[in-house]
Amino acid sequence: MPASTTTTTEFPRTGSAASTKDIELQLEQLRGDIAALAKTVAAVGNEKASEVKSKARRAAADATDASYQIAEAAKNQALTWERDLEGQIRANPIQSVAIAAGVGFVFALLSRR
Repeated sequence: MPASTTTTTEFPRTGSAASTKDIELQLEQLRGDIAALAKTVAAVGNEKASEVKSKARRAAADATDASYQIAEAAKNQALTWERDLEGQIRANPIQSVAIAAGVGFVFALLSRR
């Protein structure tokens, strides 16, 4: 049998009792290798899961910050419009009352239908 390049150990083969013992030793070594492989796979999986969780948390935090900034910008814009409208009403009170009455009249006409 040619020498293999794997890390498995070659056991001597002498008789059927010895070969049964050799097979049992190889099976035990195989069980150990499989257990070590399972631990390695679990560790890699846990590491990747932690990495994905971290990225998701960062994305959620970024989205929260962006939505907060958009809400603040909308609030500031509404306050600016309110101040501008208030300034226009103070500058032209009669025209403002006439416009308000006209808008109310249009709404009244639309609500009858």
